Amino acid sequence: MNYALGIVEVVGFAAAMQAADTAVKAANVTLLGYEPSKGSGMVTVRFIGNVGAVNAAVDSAAEAANRVSSVYSKLVIPKPAEEIDALLKAKKAEGVD
Repeated sequence: MNYALGIVEVVGFAAAMQAADTAVKAANVTLLGYEPSKGSGMVTVRFIGNVGAVNAAVDSAAEAANRVSSVYSKLVIPKPAEEIDALLKAKKAEGVD
């Protein structure tokens, strides 16, 4: 894969929306969607782009979401393996057509 994958896991839907909004405004990334976890209140926001853009987006998103709620984790995977791409497509994230 010739892109980087960014993931920000937050507590609460409002924090997830803040993270997603901030990420796409901070850098040239494509929002893949969000995925709520079952029962814990955590929501994962995922996006892709070039490594520099994804790094900037993840940092900005985590900082913004932390002002709304809590950030559980954040991650940037440069050039994810093809198997990761299959995982991303296995369950369509919510919020994106």
